[in-house]
Amino acid sequence: MMNCYKKLLRRVFSAALTAIASVAIFSACTEVNDLLGENLIPENQRMKILIDTLGNVKTYNTQTDSLQSTIVGSSYAYIGQLQNDTFGLRRCSFIGQMLPTSLPYTEGEIFGLDPILDSVLFTYSITDYKGDTTASQKFLVYEVDKDFIPEDTTFYINFDAEGYINPNLLFTFEITSPTDTYSRVEMTAKGREYVNRLMTTDTTTYYNDTLWINKFKGLYVVPEQSDRLSKAIYRTETSYTGLQLWMRDHDSIDHNLIYDTISASYAFYATKAKVGNVAANLVSHDYEGSIVGRSGLNDTLPGDPSQEVFYVEGMGGVNGYLKITDEFIEQLATLGDPDKNGGYENVSINQAMIYIPLTVNVNDPAERPAAIPFLDAAPTRMGMYTDMKQIIGIDDYDYEYEASLYDNYGTDYRLPFGGDLNRSRGHYAMDITVYTQRLWSEYRAADGDISQIKDRSIFIAPAVKELFTLGQVALRGDDAIKITITYTLMR
Repeated sequence: MMNCYKKLLRRVFSAALTAIASVAIFSACTEVNDLLGENLIPENQRMKILIDTLGNVKTYNTQTDSLQSTIVGSSYAYIGQLQNDTFGLRRCSFIGQMLPTSLPYTEGEIFGLDPILDSVLFTYSITDYKGDTTASQKFLVYEVDKDFIPEDTTFYINFDAEGYINPNLLFTFEITSPTDTYSRVEMTAKGREYVNRLMTTDTTTYYNDTLWINKFKGLYVVPEQSDRLSKAIYRTETSYTGLQLWMRDHDSIDHNLIYDTISASYAFYATKAKVGNVAANLVSHDYEGSIVGRSGLNDTLPGDPSQEVFYVEGMGGVNGYLKITDEFIEQLATLGDPDKNGGYENVSINQAMIYIPLTVNVNDPAERPAAIPFLDAAPTRMGMYTDMKQIIGIDDYDYEYEASLYDNYGTDYRLPFGGDLNRSRGHYAMDITVYTQRLWSEYRAADGDISQIKDRSIFIAPAVKELFTLGQVALRGDDAIKITITYTLMR
């Protein structure tokens, strides 16, 4: 009985395979009419999906000195100067409140009995740099003697620190390599007085952040500005940047004996401090004699010549300025032209991608050797903004929402906007779907009056998290920029 059952199953299975094979054979030979039943779809529900590539945008160079530069939390301070033929001279300095982070003793006299000063170090932790690091660079340190914190606690890169410091120099130090973690300081007479104040300040002040900040308002660190030679800019962590005192202590019983070597450390960010920790980066740009300077800055008025090549850098330097022209709007409007589209007039933009190419051709073997350092120097991600002072992104670049995604779900979650540098294709690609749909909708609502369309000027600058980085890049503008639109037409 069981054998008969197995034979029956084999026959059924064989018949099924034969049927499937027959269907496959006949299907391969059968033409399917995809239009079957089209007449059953109501006119107002018929759709078409199309792809068009538009141009007609204009690009310019612009610069703003209103970039916010407040150093928040344990972050980075930038020091140094850098000059190149393209971007001119950039100088970075910083001002900040310095707090004690490590003390020799926690009870009684913090520095023990009559300490003898051996040396003073300026400490740092360099995490990034740009420029010629083989050239030693000298830095100057001044004491802040006035309360330098603005009422709104927001700093901008053009903050004038000179009016808040004592003009008498305290220290100088040199950075000779990005791998170093400290430099021995040279003290002036004022510098020695400052160190003596550190060593003789009472314990109560040391353990009260408010009293401390009132007595030691901060330091200002600036590169020596005696020349325009290209050197380097260094990025250092504020938690590890500051002063370190090395001393010898006397024995508490026999005062003639040197008891031990002790040290005290101070930094521009202290984890447990309840007040203080206020600091800001200050940056100046000088484009005299540079390619950027010769190409024109802030020439963005109607009638000004656009730039076939434009430039973008971090730290409040030159940025791109993109204008959506009337011609672009007219091109966009034709997507919903019923005469052109056989009666279809409603447009739903599924995706709009803008592609901004680099000036180097990464696919050309002859240019490839030069392309690698070019790519390495470029910002890794771009943002698009309608306002650089308030840092307002276009509709598609809601970076605050993206930050919340980071916080809640990790770095795998991010905006469709993109903006990343595509090294293999040599361009930045940004998803501007919402922005483009708004342009089209506003055009329709205005009955074709292009002057009613808002926010047609866009700043192209590094992404929010890279606004204060060392990246610099040259980009192709005007007709080289293309916007590819995938859209659905509906009756």
